[in-house]
Amino acid sequence: MELTTARTLADLNRRFYEQHAEAFAEARPRLHPGVKRLLASIPPGARVLELGCGDGKVGRWLAANANVASYLGLDSSEALLERARRYTQLTDDRRRTPEAHLSFGVRHLSFAFADLTSPDWPLALPSHSFDWILAFAVFHHLPTFDARDRNLRALAERLGRGGRFAMSNWQFTRSERLKRRIVPWSALNLGEAEVEPGDYLISWERGGQRGLRYVHVLDEAEARRMAEAACLTVVEVFRSDGVTGDLSDYVQMRKSG
Repeated sequence: MELTTARTLADLNRRFYEQHAEAFAEARPRLHPGVKRLLASIPPGARVLELGCGDGKVGRWLAANANVASYLGLDSSEALLERARRYTQLTDDRRRTPEAHLSFGVRHLSFAFADLTSPDWPLALPSHSFDWILAFAVFHHLPTFDARDRNLRALAERLGRGGRFAMSNWQFTRSERLKRRIVPWSALNLGEAEVEPGDYLISWERGGQRGLRYVHVLDEAEARRMAEAACLTVVEVFRSDGVTGDLSDYVQMRKSG
């Protein structure tokens, strides 16, 4: 895929989440079952980094349930980050009691901007390593295999010894209903030859709002190939979410040493 095409697709997704941040977040009021299953594995005292944190649901769940040492959520949508900070403050205000044992606040739970399509974004990360790095429904929005591979390699370097990386990847092609949302590449004046295998343009609609997103079907084989290149060991793969319970693939990886 040429750089100009990759930028077109990345810009498409960036505009989508800026324009539809509130409606998109409202359509997903709860954490997916697969996400909660993985979060339950994170031990107390862990330092957690989440990519594509959206409106902060994962961070708030961890702060309330897992007693993590710190959480940093990154996203490329300023609109979603603003919502994350707003809702985190509301939750904090409502539950700030001696028995709550919550650790909300800048030092423990924070959010920041990061554009994963920019090669130098990891330079803005704190100097310390992380025990867990999470990327739920993120990598399938990164145009080109090279970008996905590069990001995982960079993240593997930020994991501490024995650290874990967990990702989820949308498998919408398992649903006939969702496949009807596929839009021809001609809508962006592109052709099949200009994108990579497994790339799709997907429509979205809610409450009169409409939008388009770029999605790559990142299957287990590709995830394992990326893990091997990043010197990570795949320790768990499972399917979850959706009416059929299989619309996302979850992959957990471990850094050896």
